[in-house]
Amino acid sequence: MGENIEFIEFYCNDSDMDEIAELYCKTFLAKDYSRKEKQLAIQNITKHANYKGFKGLKAKDGKGNIVGFSYGYTSVPEQFYRQKIAEQLSETECKTWLYNSFEFVELAVSPYFRRLGIASKLHDMLIENIDHRTTVLTTRIDNNPAINLYRKKGWKLIKNNAPVISENNLQVILGKEIN
Repeated sequence: MGENIEFIEFYCNDSDMDEIAELYCKTFLAKDYSRKEKQLAIQNITKHANYKGFKGLKAKDGKGNIVGFSYGYTSVPEQFYRQKIAEQLSETECKTWLYNSFEFVELAVSPYFRRLGIASKLHDMLIENIDHRTTVLTTRIDNNPAINLYRKKGWKLIKNNAPVISENNLQVILGKEIN
C-alpha cells in the first residue's frame, strides 16, 4: 500500500472538509467543477455527517493532503436515497437488504494514489465494527473499477440497470451481509 498514508475518522465540521469536497468534485463531477458545485458538495457531505450512525474516513498522505475518503450512515426509511433504493426493490429484497442496514455512500481516491490499496483499506475500515446486519450501495453501471472492488470484497448484485435517480443515470445496487 502507499507509504505514509494515514487513515483518520472525519466529522461534519472537519478541518479537511474543503479538501474532501474538492476530491468529491474531481471524482464524481469533473476536473473543471464550479465553486457552487464544491459548496453543494460540502453542504451535502455535512448534511450526511449529521445522519444517525455516520462514519467517515479520510486518507492523508505524508504531507497531510487528502488522497481519499469514504463515508456512510445508518439507512432509515425517511431518507431520500433510501426511499429511492427501496422503490427499485421487491418487498422481500427490502426486508433482506434495508432492515438494519448501513448505506455505504461514497468512496473516492485521488487518481495519483489509485492502485495502492487505499480504496480497499477505506472500504474495510468503513464497515469494520459497525452495528448493522447489512450494507448497501449504488454505483454507475459503467463504473467497473468500483464494481470489481466491491465484488472482490464479497458484495452481491441486488439489482442491475436500476434508475435509482433517473433513467439517464442507471445504477447497480449492491449489498453485503455484515454479521
